[in-house]
Formats: sequence, C-alpha cells, structure tokens
Amino acid sequence: MQRHIQRTVFRAAALALALCATAGVQAQQVKFTGPYIGAAIGDTDLDTAVRVFGGGQLTNIFGIEGQFATYGSRTYQQGLFTYKDSAWAAGVYGTATMPVVTNLSVFGKLGVHYFRMKHDAPGGSTQDGSAELGIGVGIKWQFIPAAALRADFENIGGSGGDIISVGVQFPISF
Repeated sequence: MQRHIQRTVFRAAALALALCATAGVQAQQVKFTGPYIGAAIGDTDLDTAVRVFGGGQLTNIFGIEGQFATYGSRTYQQGLFTYKDSAWAAGVYGTATMPVVTNLSVFGKLGVHYFRMKHDAPGGSTQDGSAELGIGVGIKWQFIPAAALRADFENIGGSGGDIISVGVQFPISF
C-alpha cells in the first residue's frame, strides 16, 4: 500500500513538472534559474506549523518548489484518556509567479504531497498516509537582494490540511 502511494506521488510530481515545462516551452526556452531555499512558521488546525522549502524558476513565470511541512501536534483529554494527533507532509509544486510592482510578486502553486496523520490513543496508535492534492497562493517581498519575505496560504488534502505561514526565502548561488 505504501509503495503504491509513493509511486502515485512520484507520477503526479513528474506530471506537474512536465506540465510546467510544457507551458514554459511555449513562452520561452526552459532553464532552471534562481534557485532558493527557505523556511516558514505558521498555523494549522493542529498547532504551529514549520515548513522548509526550496525550488527555482523554469521560466520567468513558471517554476517548481519542493517542501516538507510539519503540522505540529494537538493533545486533548476525553474523560480519563489522553489522545494526541500529529501530521506532516512532503511534496512538490508547480508554481506560477507574477510581479505586481518592483520587488513585490504574487504566486500560485499546485502539486502533490504525501500527507501522513498519526493518532495516539490509550489502546495504541494508528497512522494514515495518502497522496493528496496541494494548492496554494502567496505574496513575496524581495526586501533586499539576499532575502525575501513570504506569506503563504496552502491547503494539502482538503479539510484539516490548511497552513497559513510567514517565512523567509534565500537565493542560492552556485
């Protein structure tokens, strides 16, 4: 089952990359430029989220971004019993960026993630993992050449998969 999910995530990621590349070829020659890494902190239904991400541009509009996000955990009491829920996701997005004014741009992202939820209960724990659609929007302010502030909203896997985050993005030079 897990191997099937991994294959599904890989195929969807390859499809997202191919679609971005195809769209970019129509507009201009595809070349991976502007690589970046970053981190963000935010809020989810469970608790505080932490995201690490990296990516780059394939064209001046289209790009690709990978990320790992932890959704935190929530502990709660029902009667005499204590329960704990936690989740994480890892995946890849195709991105589209549009400048608004100098140093300020908006972006959208669409991709696929492997989403893992864990539920700890007095009788044991259960885990559920699945490939999920990820969709998001955000705004980026390049306040200095070496760093940009980002605000993102993304949803991975429907209800319960929302992350609202603020972070910083750094360009990588090779």
